Amino acid sequence: MNNLQLPHAIQGVSPELLGNESLLHSIAAALHLNNQPITGQTLSRALIQRNPGVNMNADQPLIQSVVISDHDIQKQESRVFEARKRLQQAMVTCQVK
Repeated sequence: MNNLQLPHAIQGVSPELLGNESLLHSIAAALHLNNQPITGQTLSRALIQRNPGVNMNADQPLIQSVVISDHDIQKQESRVFEARKRLQQAMVTCQVK
């Protein structure tokens, strides 16, 4: 099984949360439990590390604030287009056999 690699823009709010597994658990829990957008913690890493119990937003995952650029969206759209094209080719190949 391949390990899931998070984008470089997704960083933990503390050195203890730099592993993919902890961050994935935090993101998955936030997606499952909340009906609001996932943006990450809005306060700076330094401020959170000084007093995490007071400064942490419990509704957001334990990641730094994430900003998605137009370039990121275009890259993802391109990846989806290529995946759909490969799927279509695979389906055609399976029908021919």
